[in-house]
Amino acid sequence: MSKNQSANMPCLPIYLINLDRSGHRLDDVKKAMAELNLDFERVSAVDGRAVSNSEVNAVYSHQLNTERYNYDLTMGEIACYMSHRKAWKTFLESEHDAAIILEDDIVLDPLFAQLQKPLAALADSRFAQWDLIKLAQPFRPKESQPLETFGEFQLVDYEKPPMGACAYLVSRQGAKKLLSRVPFFRPVDVDMQWQWETGAHVLGLLPYTVDNSHTHESDIFSVANRHASKRRGWVRLKEQWRFFLNRRYHKNR
Repeated sequence: MSKNQSANMPCLPIYLINLDRSGHRLDDVKKAMAELNLDFERVSAVDGRAVSNSEVNAVYSHQLNTERYNYDLTMGEIACYMSHRKAWKTFLESEHDAAIILEDDIVLDPLFAQLQKPLAALADSRFAQWDLIKLAQPFRPKESQPLETFGEFQLVDYEKPPMGACAYLVSRQGAKKLLSRVPFFRPVDVDMQWQWETGAHVLGLLPYTVDNSHTHESDIFSVANRHASKRRGWVRLKEQWRFFLNRRYHKNR
């Protein structure tokens, strides 16, 4: 945990997912947090090189993965999902109403230190019962629809949330919904896109205040390269169609 007292975010805990063997990443985040005078709590990530079969089988279904996803998840991807689950549980053990979850290969915008302002305004708005709010869009941009403006921030909704789980706000009800996804069979950020299955509706807060640093080797790829996994083209087409139908159904409800 950083030793700085968070003058900017007194009621918004920050949980950083970090592997024990990734001290260089932790050092980078500590420096960035110190520059913004922010505190955080480190969550020791699940290591895909060391996690046991029994731990994996308790939360992950290879059968559902084969039936519903277009490739076998690597141990790195499984461990990544397990690490986010660990962070959600850590947050729920606290007394806070919401938290920020971060991965450790990130760059923070100075506006990141001001997130308590839109969060406080959100609590008094018609969107007070939110589940998950994306703070980053590190990969391909996704279209968004504006909902409400809070000072210099804008709350948005998506037809399909952006990929990546490097930074997001989660509420207590959102964390409980995400944890109810057992067993999981997709990567964690893909599951967030299938929000009618998890029950956790995904919004976004613009401008995005976090990005991937893209300066470190992927911890997921360091365990195994997911691009080497055999692809199931038919399953991909079937699931794309399923996603399209469900997205339209829920949009029109």
